[in-house]
Amino acid sequence: MKKTIVVLLACLLIASTVFAAGTTETKATELAQGKTVIRIWTIDRHDATFWTKKFKEYNESNTDNIEVKYEIYSDNYQQAIDMAFQTGEAPDIMKYDDYYFKYTGQGKFLDLMPMLDDATKKMVEPVMFEGHNLDNGKLYYIPTGNTCMRLFYNKTIFDRLGLEVPTTLEEMVDAAKTVTAKLSGEGIYGFACNLKSPTSGLKRSFEPMVELATDIRLGYDFSTGRYDFSKHAPVVNAWKELIKYGFPGNESLDIDPLRSQFAVGKIAMYFSYTHAEPGVYTNQFPMKEGQDWGCAYIPTPSGVINGGSYFNVTPAFLFNAAGKNISSAWKAYSSVLLNPINLKEHFEQGLGISLIPQVIDMTNMGQKYKENKALLKSENDVLWPLTPSEKYPQGVVVEGTGMYDTLGAIIAGQIDVEKGLADLTKRYNKALDTGIKDGLAQPIILPGFSH
Repeated sequence: MKKTIVVLLACLLIASTVFAAGTTETKATELAQGKTVIRIWTIDRHDATFWTKKFKEYNESNTDNIEVKYEIYSDNYQQAIDMAFQTGEAPDIMKYDDYYFKYTGQGKFLDLMPMLDDATKKMVEPVMFEGHNLDNGKLYYIPTGNTCMRLFYNKTIFDRLGLEVPTTLEEMVDAAKTVTAKLSGEGIYGFACNLKSPTSGLKRSFEPMVELATDIRLGYDFSTGRYDFSKHAPVVNAWKELIKYGFPGNESLDIDPLRSQFAVGKIAMYFSYTHAEPGVYTNQFPMKEGQDWGCAYIPTPSGVINGGSYFNVTPAFLFNAAGKNISSAWKAYSSVLLNPINLKEHFEQGLGISLIPQVIDMTNMGQKYKENKALLKSENDVLWPLTPSEKYPQGVVVEGTGMYDTLGAIIAGQIDVEKGLADLTKRYNKALDTGIKDGLAQPIILPGFSH
């Protein structure tokens, strides 16, 4: 009988694609083979070939009788994790995502600090961040890389039209308008955003613009301890204009179909993460002959930086605290995903950007990183404090449509800008006040906060 989780996920993910490096086998077969099977779930596809090969080599060579099933998901990853925890079928190891905040207080994830030997602890100490992966001495995940939000543009299109890389939103709108006006007859458009999921699309584009321009994150003003979405207005208004010159069907685009169109030269600009794109255009969607891409910093309304853009620590992996084979899981993880030689190769092949000094010191960066300095972390890429909605996800529960879906509707012209932002401010502050009143959240106030 197949595992319960496979049946449930088939129902949940029927419209999604699940790529798996190995198939999920029955428990009886696993026991018959005498193997300790470790299951790892991830959403990363740009480096799937690399890690699949590394785990294949590990499975064939390790002397601990361990077999790793490295399973790669595309859509509905968080829902799959939720369901897996509900059914008691969570994998041994899973890629870190924002759901971490939801489950940390429930004891779902293993404290990794006791697993570290002296050499490993020395290697990873520089990537222990209090309030993020480190909480009161407990280490929940180890970030081996980092990613920043950037503007990716088609150099070939820009050179053809004599365009400069934009540094302000106004310049970006003008560039998008020019491309669409002159080249749409050839099926080439100025801009695209993966708005099928407003969270996915705007998290990597709109949100960092607001952070850089206003020093407010996810609508929260740390200096006052209140939500204030009114400061989003200049960025919202620019986006309403920008989207007019976008690729047809932005509202139904996923990121990979967008990337595939960019690779063949149909899209001039879009926003995404620095850890993935070099590998995407080498392995997943190789650029069409004659097309080339570049990376630039995210434009702001005025070109002035007033804050810092949040950078993500990725990849990183969480361990299921209820896993039956924690020791074997750690052996597999540390032998492959935390192996400095593998991490060096991963960086050199353009599949990610290391955050670990030991790995960076031994790495010869690829040509794309040398050509595109914006791929690397800058002084304006910062780790923010957690907002109340992040730190207390069970306490700050917003009624109605969430931030990104509402912003997506405003940008699409379905909701008035001023009314929509005022409504977001009202609903988020109400959720915060309710959480504090019920003892499920605490106010987070940092007087004079500034990046």
